[in-house]
Amino acid sequence: MPHYLGQTLVVTKDELVPRFWSCYDNLGKELSRYKNKQYGIKRAMLGGNGRQLLILFDSLSKEVQEAIGDPRQPQHILENYYKIDTEAVDFYNNKFQYPDGSYLLPATIEKNIINASMLQAVIKLEAARESERIAKGGSMRGIADTLYTDAHSFNAILLKKFDVEHTLNGNLRRFKQQLKAFKEDSYKSLIKDAEGNIKKNALKRDSQTDQLLNNLFAGRGHKPNATDIAKEYEAFLNGYIEVVNEESAELYDPKQFKPLSPSTISLYLRSYESKIGTYAKRSGDRQKLMQGFIPYESLEQPTFAGSMISIDDRQPPFKYENGQRMWWYLGIDLASEAITAWAYGKTKEELIQNFYRQLVRNYHEWGMHLPDALECESSLNSSFKNTFLQDGYMFQNVQIHPNSARSKRIERYYRDLRYGIEKEQEGWIARPFALSESNQTGSTQVPLVPYEKLVQQSFANIVTWNNMPNGQNKSISRFEYFQNHQHPNLKPTNYKSFLKYLGEKTKSSCKAGLMKLQNSEWVLGDDGDIYTGENLIRLLKVVEGKDIDIYWLDDNKGDVLKALIYDSTGRYICEALPKPIGAKAPIEATAKHIDAREIMSRYRNTVTAYMQMQKNSIDRVTVIDNRKKTISDTFTIPGIEKFVPRLDTVEEIESHNEDEEFTYTPQTNKASGLMSTFFKQTL
Repeated sequence: MPHYLGQTLVVTKDELVPRFWSCYDNLGKELSRYKNKQYGIKRAMLGGNGRQLLILFDSLSKEVQEAIGDPRQPQHILENYYKIDTEAVDFYNNKFQYPDGSYLLPATIEKNIINASMLQAVIKLEAARESERIAKGGSMRGIADTLYTDAHSFNAILLKKFDVEHTLNGNLRRFKQQLKAFKEDSYKSLIKDAEGNIKKNALKRDSQTDQLLNNLFAGRGHKPNATDIAKEYEAFLNGYIEVVNEESAELYDPKQFKPLSPSTISLYLRSYESKIGTYAKRSGDRQKLMQGFIPYESLEQPTFAGSMISIDDRQPPFKYENGQRMWWYLGIDLASEAITAWAYGKTKEELIQNFYRQLVRNYHEWGMHLPDALECESSLNSSFKNTFLQDGYMFQNVQIHPNSARSKRIERYYRDLRYGIEKEQEGWIARPFALSESNQTGSTQVPLVPYEKLVQQSFANIVTWNNMPNGQNKSISRFEYFQNHQHPNLKPTNYKSFLKYLGEKTKSSCKAGLMKLQNSEWVLGDDGDIYTGENLIRLLKVVEGKDIDIYWLDDNKGDVLKALIYDSTGRYICEALPKPIGAKAPIEATAKHIDAREIMSRYRNTVTAYMQMQKNSIDRVTVIDNRKKTISDTFTIPGIEKFVPRLDTVEEIESHNEDEEFTYTPQTNKASGLMSTFFKQTL
């Protein structure tokens, strides 16, 4: 981070090498080249004899200045207050359900989390301004207007830094109403149709000129220059080209934009506020640009296990073939120093998802909640930063660093692993330019290590590492520290936030309240409980006889540890739970078998009772069909008369004695045939 030397803004060589110059020699050559010229990079202070080499910030190129960050440029006031509200993440993902039991759509969840985080920041800013005015004896009038202005101007910062926008109301009066409602009804106030009356999902977007220019410059599959954008913008205004926002399917209206000269467009695209977003978007390394504004800090190591896990890839210093070294991805709990997750392979790309799956499996097997915080590198993890690697999802806090060794604590442990354990093993590869002579390449040829042996050797090293003394308490091992010093306030693992991205997907269907998964039967429930009663009937109305998607993850034994059910739109429905199995032979029944039969009895009785209730609600009806089956009488068969049903008059026989006994006399003539019998019985 640039700092002042007296009144002069300077930077150190460490901020320039190797980020902008590959080595110090190249930087030194350029300093010498421009030493006596009126332009170019200049020294502010020579290095050596205990002094640090300093370079004049204003002598650097504009690109380097913008990448490092100019502290003289003011930042937006809401940057001091805005952060993702993790309670909002939990509420919209897990706690809120519509009256019919359905959950929010994924797009609605993301929008509400951003809006809630923004309103929380606005409330903090409001309190700060009120305190300041009270201290100075000022009036409270007009504070709401300033909050409205700051909130909507902050949208540009959100888009550039976090690739999102809030959708708070653009009308001043309605914005005040929205803020008041949030204070009174919290997160629920942001949900349209929370009571289930109507459901409207309207997406409001601002069509600002600078946003359109940024989208044209960086939101493409190729990299146009400023001249190309100026020509396209003029053609857009004249109706020769159309611009469609791929995210919202919005067709931009040229009437809402003003003509701009090519020089104005070029100047804006080279400006700080444009390049900070477009450069990151086009280069694909947005995180590195953000890190240029954040100073390095000295932080205390966590004391509770589970507070933070640090993860990174590495190649053990052994070759299994000529020029080939295997890849590992490891996670180390920073308090206990124990390696708690791992994945390995022959290529780097195959590691990352397997690593996160193994992380979940291990913590599930050990009965632990997932860590609160994660620090990781950006190269393999950047593709997940908009899914499960967001604050409040798989982890409560996520820190994604650029590829810098000093940013991640795990890099320090890798050195101990390399020189403290692996160095003693056959096939260890030394570094030719290591500072210590004992760690440099020797005169003997280094043998190859078979791949399978290398896998077993690496696992054995993990076991050795975890059984070594913990750095904070030498009397117990690292893994014992991990087991016995878990943070008491860790949140339960939020499977709903990441299982869709890490788990296996199986298409299934529900029949008679049961589903098939991995050659076994599963029942409906949520949060680990099998549903019965009204909750079960509600779920059956949604999934019975329907096609569903089941996302599941297996444990270290290959059994399913968690299975979640979603519909075709990606909406979460419920959890799939193993069908309880009882004992057929009473003498072999254990308490577990008895509980299983009781649960399944209630599960089955719920369906049976609902069936009976629906059956009893049905009344018998008689249908009188007056529809004519023929359209003509032209066809006849000679000798066959058309049958016309008639009703004969029944003569009532007077009885003189009601108590006279009636004697049945059977018929003596025996008519043959079914019709004769019928007529005899009816006459």
